[in-house]
Amino acid sequence: QLDDELFLYEGGEIPRERRREITRVRIGTKVKDILRDAFRGCINLAEVQFNGRLINIGEYAFRDCTALRQVTIPASVIRLGTGVFISCINLAKVHFDEGLEIIGAGAFYECTALRSVTVPSSVTELGNWAFSDCTNLTEVILLGGKKLLNQGFLKRGLFSGRGVLNQQALNEMIGHGSALRDCPATNSFYGCPLTTVKISIPRALSERMQRLPGECRLSIEQRLHGLRRLELTQDGNILTCFPLIRRSSNFYSVDDTNDETAESLHQVLRLISFHELKESSILIELAMWKSRLVEDLARADCRTSVPDPVKILIMEYCGFTDFLEPAIEGG
Repeated sequence: QLDDELFLYEGGEIPRERRREITRVRIGTKVKDILRDAFRGCINLAEVQFNGRLINIGEYAFRDCTALRQVTIPASVIRLGTGVFISCINLAKVHFDEGLEIIGAGAFYECTALRSVTVPSSVTELGNWAFSDCTNLTEVILLGGKKLLNQGFLKRGLFSGRGVLNQQALNEMIGHGSALRDCPATNSFYGCPLTTVKISIPRALSERMQRLPGECRLSIEQRLHGLRRLELTQDGNILTCFPLIRRSSNFYSVDDTNDETAESLHQVLRLISFHELKESSILIELAMWKSRLVEDLARADCRTSVPDPVKILIMEYCGFTDFLEPAIEGG
């Protein structure tokens, strides 16, 4: 159906002879599944309005839509099929809402205008060749820090005895079809000029930092700029960066070489804990003998605030108890 250059898609197939006429599309509210090849070859299609009930976008649905420049995938969409936007060479911006679970094989193959992609934390599978030959793609951000970074490390840092990267979770997400067993490997970014993959820290850690007084946050941010493999975004989020290392002709691994990312994040965690503890009201119960006016009068305790210099000494001695193991056995 064509109306004032806006095509209302209500399902089914579109006659091939009409596809060149379509410039704008709105997906009908009753449509939950866009069929395979539905808009393939619509070379003049420049705008797609998805509905909030759509669940699946089928294989090659928008293949060769060379006029398409940006798309927003709504939260209702769970799956993007194989090659769904393959060879959309002018597609420069893709926004995924949280809710998407599967980005199919070759979904954005040869989308050469893409420069940056942010993958929501809800994604559980990034298919083979998903962004391969996106020859201008220089930044990939994975928002799944809660599952892709080791929670034990975020609680105790290097003292956890584990690396910062959750190798198993990352392999489950990007390692489908991988021939490598010992590290997460992917061909999802083959042919891209990527050198690192960035993973956001969990929201809970960001919120801890945001709760600190402004001067404390500023102190941490200034220190963070000098740390390797960490980036501070404009909205105050922290990205951990991991090198993308070529392991074979087609596969790349994501790894924290020499634990450089872990060491930098450890310092940030330590600083956050330091300021949290410093800003807390630290009270120590000091037992003091009270003048015995009456023989049967019992000793009473007196609570007193600890001076700042003493607070700092206590924090240094205890090793920031919110983050590291106490330095005192049994403390």
